[in-house]
Parts: sequence; structure tokens; C-alpha cells
Amino acid sequence: MEKEILYDIGLTKGEVEVYLALLKTGFSSTGNIVKESKVTKSKVYDILNRLKEKGLVSISLKNDINYYDAAPPNFLIELIEKRQKEVKNQKEQIEKLIPDLVTIQTSALKKERIEIFEGFKGMKSAFQILEKEFEPGQEFLVFGVDKTLNQQQLNFFINYHKIKLKSRIKTKVIFTSNLKGVKEYHLKKSRYNEEKHLEQSSAIPINIYKDMVIIPLLSQGEKEITIFFKNKKLAEGFRKYFYTLWKVAKA
Repeated sequence: MEKEILYDIGLTKGEVEVYLALLKTGFSSTGNIVKESKVTKSKVYDILNRLKEKGLVSISLKNDINYYDAAPPNFLIELIEKRQKEVKNQKEQIEKLIPDLVTIQTSALKKERIEIFEGFKGMKSAFQILEKEFEPGQEFLVFGVDKTLNQQQLNFFINYHKIKLKSRIKTKVIFTSNLKGVKEYHLKKSRYNEEKHLEQSSAIPINIYKDMVIIPLLSQGEKEITIFFKNKKLAEGFRKYFYTLWKVAKA
């Protein structure tokens, strides 16, 4: 018999063993239940009371001794239906609570902060923070892009750029000179994508969007370290610096 199904509807292992024992023995005292279920006497009383609360066991007093009987198996359907009603009610309560929870989260996200993410997944998480804020027509600035990406990182940024295009984000990128002509780093030109090159061979990539800045520290063979800033003054400072470089960079 597949007892796991009974566990899935909310019964504990002890409750399952006691209920099955009662189905086998019928109207019984605790002694027979303990013998049949292999559940210790110290635990069986608590389990029987829980089963009674769930409507799966009835109790009768005979000669000052409690006797127990199992409810018909179709009562399990009623137990499931009761749980479904409870889950539905909980779902409705959570749905009412969600706007308040979103307000709390939004308030937290608006606060200035610095976070450090480790590894490739961490880097993805940092950029997903920006992605959640994407709005058509907004500007995404990147400078200091050089030839330090491994294939996994390169694939991520190619896909990320596609998300920006789909979201109609205007991206401007300043590459280092050693990437000029390296096809895989350059995507098809569009109204949402501008690129220039700067005469330098290496740099640290800096990404600016709204009041957020992401600096991924990427080195071949080393774990990614990504620094996320949410600070309006810092973002504006980097934005001004970007446009200073943009004026002298070559198309």
C-alpha cells in the first residue's frame, strides 16, 4: 500500500499507522491499537486525539475504558476538501495582503544601498534588479567593456542586451579599442543601440541605469564579483563621466 499518498494529504507517519491499525482491528482499546500500529503507548493517545480532531477517529466510553473506531475511508475525501477550503481561504487572505507587501518591498528598494554579489548567479541577480526597473525609452549606459569575458559571461550579456531591446531601452556602450572588429561583442545596430570605442586596452565595465550602478569584476578563470550601488548622486557622477568619454570616443 502506498502510504505516501496519506502523508501528502496532511497526515503524519504516526497518524497513518494508527488509522490503518484501527481500520484493521475495528472498535478497539489502546492496547490493541499499540500492538497493531507499533506506535508506543506514550504517543498513541496524542495521535488518537489528533485523528479525532480531523474527524478520522471516534471515541466511546465502555466500562470506564475509552474505545476507538476509525471513520470510514471516504472521510479522507472530506479531509482533503476541508484542506482545500482552508488553502483557498489562505490564498484569498494572501492576495489581500500582497499590495501591502509590495509597498514594503518597493519602499526598501528605493533606499540607497550597496550590495556585493559573488559568482555567475550572483552577477545575474544583480543585473535582474535593473531589469525589473526597465521602462521604454530609458537610457542604459555602459563603459569600460574590454576583452575579459568568458563564453558564459558573453552569452549572458548578449541575451541581456536582447532583453533591453525588447524593453525598448536605449543602450550606449563604450568599448575598449581591442574589441574593435571583434564581431561577437557587437550586436546588430538599431535605434536602441549605439556603440563607440576608446583608445585603451583594458578597463573595468561600469553599467548605469536610472539611479543604479553595477560594476562586475571579471577576470578569466576567477569567480565573478559584482558590486551593485543604488545611489542617485553616484549614478549621476558616473553618467557625467560617461558622456565626457562619449565625446572623445570614436564611432
